[in-house]
Amino acid sequence: MQKLGLRKNLIKRIEGLETCTKLEELELYDNRICHIENLSHLSNLVMLDLSFNRLKEIQGISELVNLKKLYLSSNRLRMIEGLENLQHLQVLDVGDNKIRHIENVGHLQSLTQFYAAKNKLISLKGLE
Repeated sequence: MQKLGLRKNLIKRIEGLETCTKLEELELYDNRICHIENLSHLSNLVMLDLSFNRLKEIQGISELVNLKKLYLSSNRLRMIEGLENLQHLQVLDVGDNKIRHIENVGHLQSLTQFYAAKNKLISLKGLE
């Protein structure tokens, strides 16, 4: 299986995907997920959509080194973090969160699309 769509469910935890090692796209949009976890074995993942969940921080994705698209809009994020190893990331959507500063994105050399609308941004510093 290469694509898995689980939109608009009542999922609270990311689990049970251990055998889905060929997965390239994972859509968990509009669930009740509070923590990004149990994804380290999904090394082929190029797209992850965790928009409209209950995330407070970006964590648990450092081993997803092939990730190209990351959608985290409409969560409860306060800062951009945990993206250090995502050198292939091209699209990052953190819109509609509680982020005040653009930070930790300058090293993302492949980033071509960055969305941060509807946050609490106080300046544009950090956009390199």
